Amino acid sequence: MYEYEPKDHDCLICEGRFGVIQGINEKPLQFCPTCGMDVRRVISKASIKISSGKLESRADKGGFTTFKKAQTGVWEKVSGEGPDVISGTKEDIAAVEAEKAAPRKILDLDK
Repeated sequence: MYEYEPKDHDCLICEGRFGVIQGINEKPLQFCPTCGMDVRRVISKASIKISSGKLESRADKGGFTTFKKAQTGVWEKVSGEGPDVISGTKEDIAAVEAEKAAPRKILDLDK
């Protein structure tokens, strides 16, 4: 699934972004199938779900340590070896929050 959006303009006919199922080797679309205006491919958010149960015990058997988020900047160990808690400094937490608040860059995959 690839997402596209209008290139350098707002569309008054379409709703903006749209998705198209394409093969990885297919060329990107150049025009919107609804209005015919120029479009560009954009990177969209990926969603991955692991549905197998007891991931922590499997990770522990493989020699990995599993942590869960307890609060902002604090992670607690669920299984495995290592420290019981990992916590970020106030400066680290502030830097991450500042990065999240920064304007997002748009990567044009067609260039």
